Amino acid sequence: MDSMIDYGDFASRLADTAPRWELLRQFQEEWGYEVPADAEAWHHEPAPSPDLPIPAALDQWWALPYNSFVHSPRLYWTNPEYPPTPRPDPTGYGTSVGLPADTTLVPPGADRRVCVFKAEYEYCNEWGYPAADAGLPDPRVLVSDSEDGWLLQADSISEFFLQLTVHRLPAHYGWTVHGDDDTDRIVAWTKSELTPLGFRPWRELAQEITVYGAPDALVFHDEGYGDFELTVHARTAEALVRLGERMGVDWAERIEPPCAVTEGPRGLGLRAGDGRWELVSVSAEPLPFERPELEAPIPHTSPLTALTRIDVPDEGPLVATGHEDGSLHLWMPESGDAPVEADRRGPALTGLTSAHTANGPVLAASWCDAGVSLWDINSAERADLDLGPGIVSVHLSADLRLLVGGPDGRAVLQLDPDALWPARELMLSVVSFEETEPEVPRLLAELLSHETEVAEQAFETLNQLLTPAPDLPPAAILSFIYLTQIGAAIGVGAHPCPVRRRVLGLALRIAAAMRAEAAPDPWLTPSRKLLASFPQVLPDMLQAPNPTTRTAASLLMGALGAHPAPSDPHPEAAAAATLARGDATAIDVLVAAGWDRADLETLPRDR
Repeated sequence: MDSMIDYGDFASRLADTAPRWELLRQFQEEWGYEVPADAEAWHHEPAPSPDLPIPAALDQWWALPYNSFVHSPRLYWTNPEYPPTPRPDPTGYGTSVGLPADTTLVPPGADRRVCVFKAEYEYCNEWGYPAADAGLPDPRVLVSDSEDGWLLQADSISEFFLQLTVHRLPAHYGWTVHGDDDTDRIVAWTKSELTPLGFRPWRELAQEITVYGAPDALVFHDEGYGDFELTVHARTAEALVRLGERMGVDWAERIEPPCAVTEGPRGLGLRAGDGRWELVSVSAEPLPFERPELEAPIPHTSPLTALTRIDVPDEGPLVATGHEDGSLHLWMPESGDAPVEADRRGPALTGLTSAHTANGPVLAASWCDAGVSLWDINSAERADLDLGPGIVSVHLSADLRLLVGGPDGRAVLQLDPDALWPARELMLSVVSFEETEPEVPRLLAELLSHETEVAEQAFETLNQLLTPAPDLPPAAILSFIYLTQIGAAIGVGAHPCPVRRRVLGLALRIAAAMRAEAAPDPWLTPSRKLLASFPQVLPDMLQAPNPTTRTAASLLMGALGAHPAPSDPHPEAAAAATLARGDATAIDVLVAAGWDRADLETLPRDR
């Protein structure tokens, strides 16, 4: 690092109300960010002619040559929307509403829509500017909050992007300490001795964070419901030690190294194993990116960047193609169907590989600086690995060894299939719907429609077909897995089901009927097997960053008689955990959040 930077003076640097682009560049450099030499910029199409003007600051941000989101989006875990889309969204895709009639954020009679240009990864929060301010060059930014509607987040778009960077880059490039038993004392000292950076509190995933500045360090204090009330990031480990000494704390043994510290050679920023894989070997030998050549054309407009083919038993050949626009397409030529887009990310898809393993066929894909994903094809289960930057190529062998790398080196990982796909056996146990209710798969898919009315109609029909009254329909047993995934917002993409609480409520009623062994012969055995195996996936759901998933996991634990769910900082998830432990007083809290009382009352009491 260069000379010491006192972030106690940051508020004076922020005082200039001009666009914050130069301050953004300085902050990125101060925390060690450099645009990767092999960076693939986020695919950013020119905007069509919208019905509202797009503020100049938004286009300026996209065009910045040092924009760390554009070149390294995995640092941010957010989704852009360009051109911005209004809320309420006439397409039904966006979930937030507009500003209420009594809002003080715009003048009376003004346009109460909000133009969203950024969203949290799972769309739990959205950021946008008032449509009434769309004609301004650098308007205010609002943030959606599930409890309070829209709140003011930043005084300008350029200030928002600087603030977002403050909340992302130090967590990746900085040395870190979290609060412990000493949190209250440190927070009191921080408020007395340190100066806030000058931003409004950061609101995301129920957090309300104020950042304080110190020499070469930033102190993040959360007065909301995040994972940590206190987090400190510093540019060097020495800066953390010095700050701890000022606070009267010896936290040298608690210091965590930066995520960006490489364990592989040079630029291969391989992260430590997370239980799903182990590092076997690492080498400085480059693993080149090779663009595939096709003997026959693939029906897709974006240039091809990756290709693999594998034979699926009883199904025929499966062709997977990756493209410069970041899309992954799957195609079964013998089916007569057109290719289907299975995934899309901002940077180009640079690596595809497949192999027949002891568990069946597996597909792996890598995006430049945006992670590696693996699919167990038979069960359609997916695992996402954040292995760090520098990975542009992947090769998978039959023994589930994954070779990853790029121009700065390569590494071999040993994958654990049980840890990668914990619900694999469970999904394989779900048999065809054809002998029960053939229309159910279509209705389940319609639950994820961008049109709320379509999703609501699909649920009403499913509720009639699957409700266990008095006997449990076989289709309900087969639908249980899918209902829980949709209701828990797992694997459904950026757009959650608009009736997900009602969907999970139906799953809770089905679970109660399965526990009561209301399934007719010959479905009683599959029902018992499902009940025995499903709790295995709940611990992972309880660790999910999305509170919707954690809420669902707690309620399912209660419904299935699993171990009581732990407490949770998010209010809705906390109420679900309380109810799962048998305390019915939490039902009123959940009903206020949108749950149906009758669904919740199927959970056992007084556990």
